[in-house]
Amino acid sequence: MNLKEANNLMAEKNQTKRIIQLTIVGGLFIFILYRSYQADNLFAPFFYIILGVLEIILLSNVIPENFKIFKKHKNIYNLLPTFLASFIILFTLGLYLYYENLENSKTYIHASGNGLIIDLKEDGKYIIKSGSWGGRTHHYGNYKINDSIIFLDNNKFGKINISGQFKQGKIYIDKEKISENVLFQTKENKILENTTYFYIN
Repeated sequence: MNLKEANNLMAEKNQTKRIIQLTIVGGLFIFILYRSYQADNLFAPFFYIILGVLEIILLSNVIPENFKIFKKHKNIYNLLPTFLASFIILFTLGLYLYYENLENSKTYIHASGNGLIIDLKEDGKYIIKSGSWGGRTHHYGNYKINDSIIFLDNNKFGKINISGQFKQGKIYIDKEKISENVLFQTKENKILENTTYFYIN
């Protein structure tokens, strides 16, 4: 094996190592980001910092290395780690923007009760969180309104079962007729008795 072949072999091994490193670090970052939108994760910021620093260090080494090798060998394959890094960055950004746009879109009704936080968006989507603080699970779906009845596309959120149909109304909480806006659970357009209602806030 001559010097040129030895250098090529070393460059190929280094490139494979970089691809593995980028895949592991980038994959973990994407997974944790995705999971943070599916359930509350108090430790997510710490993971973002650690993985973000590792990713920056990797990129600061990968990109200069790749272009140096590419200029020398003129082989597009030498830029594979850079293409992978670009894909990871764009995919992560796309995932982040998708869920942030969903969570920050205009709310039609926001209500809570029975261990659920209900956020009905104006565009017909919803985000419902079930469970207690620090461990809530996030549920995403769609709803529609027909004859003033709100129909969700699901009626089970975590361990909590509801009718999946709501009607807006009021309850009076004292003799002075102070009222609260609520969502009543309904079935076949009838308000269900002895079921939990959700306070609109």
